[in-house]
Amino acid sequence: MLESDAPGAGCSTRNGGQISASIKPDYRRMASRYGTEIAKSVVQTGHNALHWIEEHIDQLEIDCAFQRCGRFYGAHSAKAFSTLRNKITDPAPGISISANVIPQNEQQQYIDSDHYYGGIIFHDHCSLDPGRYHQGLLQKAESLGVIIASNARVTGITGSRGQFVVQTTRGNLQASETIVATNGYSDNLLPWVRKRIIPIGSYMIATEALPVDTVKRLIPGGRVITDTRKLVVYYRPSPDNQRILFGARVSMTESDPARAVGLMHHELCVRFPELSSTKVSHSWMGFVAYTFDDMPHFGDINGIHYSMGYCGSGVSLSSYSGVQLAKKIIGQPFDDAFSRTEFESRFYYSRRPWFLAPSIAWYRFYDAFMS
Repeated sequence: MLESDAPGAGCSTRNGGQISASIKPDYRRMASRYGTEIAKSVVQTGHNALHWIEEHIDQLEIDCAFQRCGRFYGAHSAKAFSTLRNKITDPAPGISISANVIPQNEQQQYIDSDHYYGGIIFHDHCSLDPGRYHQGLLQKAESLGVIIASNARVTGITGSRGQFVVQTTRGNLQASETIVATNGYSDNLLPWVRKRIIPIGSYMIATEALPVDTVKRLIPGGRVITDTRKLVVYYRPSPDNQRILFGARVSMTESDPARAVGLMHHELCVRFPELSSTKVSHSWMGFVAYTFDDMPHFGDINGIHYSMGYCGSGVSLSSYSGVQLAKKIIGQPFDDAFSRTEFESRFYYSRRPWFLAPSIAWYRFYDAFMS
């Protein structure tokens, strides 16, 4: 395994540690475009990954503070609450969702805040410590004889299946099969992939240590929280219940995470005004990978396998997809849902997401005045 930096230096250890069945397009949108069979298979794969990861962690005996804590999905407006309620009562056919609609007058059981207009509680959603999860995977791979080369950026891949030559900054290798899994850190190694992946910075802060009772009161049950805004935020207690971890996209362009602290802290205090005097102890960021259809994809191009585009839900989807891709390579039955839709590009996009700033400006307006 070749890493351009130290293993885990990217968003695989810098994410919010939230796990859901999050396939961004809803079933009806996918069904109208791809047909009911493919739409159902994609939704089902999201649920497969959600339920698989606990078994995966148990099997590998990874100590990563995993818990099936549930998710509160808050409605930021009355209109958004109505949309949420319709969504939960009209799921994909044949797929069971363990969730309940929570009216505004009952939401204090799930979040000690008046910010939302009610929401949905997804009982099966989970959380973990992403750094410890990554470390556990790394140690397990090394124990099985996997050679992990750090600071070995791949600069080129030539040849074809069965006889690839992989060129790196630390020398060349020969390989019969090659997998590119660069996700939000994809560069021009494979221009075909780079034209289909949109790297987006996701920023996080951690509050200073708080009384455990305060954290448990603000977010009962240690749940993970997201909401219905286009510019989504996500937050949760730290595994030790001493801090609140808060993530969002707050700037028009990529920025030093330290410069985003003020805006992030403001968004946190909008939801929990009592934290207005609480300081921020840490800030960080990582790149997630979005796609033009908001869905993950895996397959191969010129014999080179790829798996990426998890759209902010990579903790479970990347792990699950990696296993499915491995099964494909060794000839075992595998879940092929993410290989059944076209991995789209756009003629106006090649390397830099120039459209990100105007998109964020539009989403801010939409969240404030149209939703």
